[in-house]
This record gives sequence, C-alpha cells and structure tokens, in this order.
Amino acid sequence: MKKFKILIRLILVAACFIYMVKFFLENRDTIKIAFSLDAKLLFILLLLHPPLYLLQSWRFKVVIEKCSKKELFFLSWFKIFILGRFLNTIFPQSGNIYRSIRLKKDFNVTYTGYISSYASIIWLDMCMNLVMALALIILLNPGLKIGQFLALKLMTIITVVIIIAPILADLVLKKILFSNRTLYWIHSKLSEVIASSVDNLKDAAFLFKIVYIGMLSFTLTCIVLSLYFLSFGVHVDLPALAVFYTLYKLSTFIVLTPGNLGVQEIMLGFISAEMGIGMAQGVLLSVFIRVVGTCSIFMLGAALGGIDLLRHREEYTKNNEETTDVSLPSR
Repeated sequence: MKKFKILIRLILVAACFIYMVKFFLENRDTIKIAFSLDAKLLFILLLLHPPLYLLQSWRFKVVIEKCSKKELFFLSWFKIFILGRFLNTIFPQSGNIYRSIRLKKDFNVTYTGYISSYASIIWLDMCMNLVMALALIILLNPGLKIGQFLALKLMTIITVVIIIAPILADLVLKKILFSNRTLYWIHSKLSEVIASSVDNLKDAAFLFKIVYIGMLSFTLTCIVLSLYFLSFGVHVDLPALAVFYTLYKLSTFIVLTPGNLGVQEIMLGFISAEMGIGMAQGVLLSVFIRVVGTCSIFMLGAALGGIDLLRHREEYTKNNEETTDVSLPSR
C-alpha cells in the first residue's frame, strides 16, 4: 500500500511538471520574466523571510502555551521551530515528529498537546487570513472577482464554513459514544484536539495576542508577495494580494505530493490566472517562494545545528507510536 502511494505521488509530480513544461513552451515569452529578476530584490526577499519565521514561531508559541498550559522559553522554541521546518523540507513529516518529541522532552508538552496546538494554529491562521481578506475587499475593492465569481461572496462562504466547522464538529463529537476500545481512543483524542481549539476562543487576552501577531504576519507576507509580483513586472493591489495569499494558504492544506511539489505551482498558477494576474506569474511565484524560502530555512537550520541533526535523523524520520501516522501541512 505504501509503495502504491509513493507511485501515485511520483506520477502526480511528473504530470504537473509535464503540464508546466508544456505551458511554458507554448508561452515562451513568459520565461524571460524568470531571467529578468533583480539580484538585489531577491536578496531583500531572502532577508524578509527570517522575520516571518519569528512571527510564525511567536504565534505558535502562544498557542502551544495555551493548549498545553506549559511555558516555553522563546529562543529554545524558535530553534525547535526552525529545525522542524528544516527537517520537513528534506524529509516531509519528520520535522513535525521532531518538534513533538523535543517539546515532550524539553517542556513536558504531551503529543496530544502538540497536535492540539497544531490544529488550533492552523484553524486560527485560516480564520485570521480570511477575515483580513474580507475586510480589505469590503473597504477597498468590493467588486473584485475571482474568475466569474465575486470575491466578496466566495470568501464570505469560505470564511463561514471554516469558522463554524470545528464548532459543529465539537458539538457532534460530544454526542457520539463508542464501545470499541480503538474507536473510543480515536474519538477521545479527536475530541480533545477540537475541543481545545474551540475553548481557546473564550480567552479574550489570548485572542488579542493571536490577532495582533497575525496582523503583523499578514502585513509582512503581503509585502513579500507584492515584491515578488513587482519583480515579475506586475502590480497587484492590496485586496487582490490578500485574496491570493489566503487562497494560497488554503491550498497548502491539500497535501498530495511531498512538499506539494508541482501541485502548489499548478494551484498558484490557476489562482493567479483566475484573478487576472497571469498563469505564468503564479507558477513562477510558487517556484521562487519555494527556492528563496528553502535557502532561508537551510541557512537558518544549518546555523542552529541542522547538519548535526541530519546525522541523527533516524530518531525523527520514523513515526513515533504516540504521534500517529497523520500527515500534517509543513509549517
């Protein structure tokens, strides 16, 4: 079964790359965009990634502390966060396992506590991005379209679904009981993860921190995306940037290949085309985000001990019995 999954993923990656090669061969003028990038601008973009990681790790720390009731020392956590990204880049999922093990050993955060934090940060991140995008559309460009659809209507539907889904799931799970031991264990763990995310909404101080850090992260990310598009000779206004970023983040939760290689490029190309930005610009944006982000993570990871960690990767590349074999988006 595992070999069959690997084969399917390889076929999917190959199909995506064949499609992209065909597209660029049919639109050869667009290839010039990739070779017209300013080296100074790429260097600036490289420098902007570490501040993004700082904000992401800070927000993740706040959520972990809330879900686990344990206090994390920021510098120690930041190292774990970066090394987790470093491992995920090379061996998908190994970074998530590494973080859960290190948090257990260093801060006594349970595996369920880590998974609850992970689920909570993903949900809060999606909600925050969607609400920010909606606010910008309403204030600056209510007529913005994604293909044939009004962005305002589409984003409103997605926002409502994303916000209420865990709340409804929490209510349903509380009413379901299982006598089978395995099903009972799965139900109890799933209930704990979802209930933790929903209960966090009752803490106003916690939500204020999340919104504050989220706004900083959202703003910096939009600046980075704007610079990428400008390097391709395209000006994208703020509401369109917000929608593009939000849809891109949603697409990262559909993990079909390792690192969504190929799939992410097609998704961003499609989103970009539907927003009138251009298929080529979306594909190239994905490629350069991947390249610049990987370079940034490799440099930070190597500086924080990633090379030595790779020599002992067996401890983290094999799924731990308590962390389960669940594929999580690499963050």
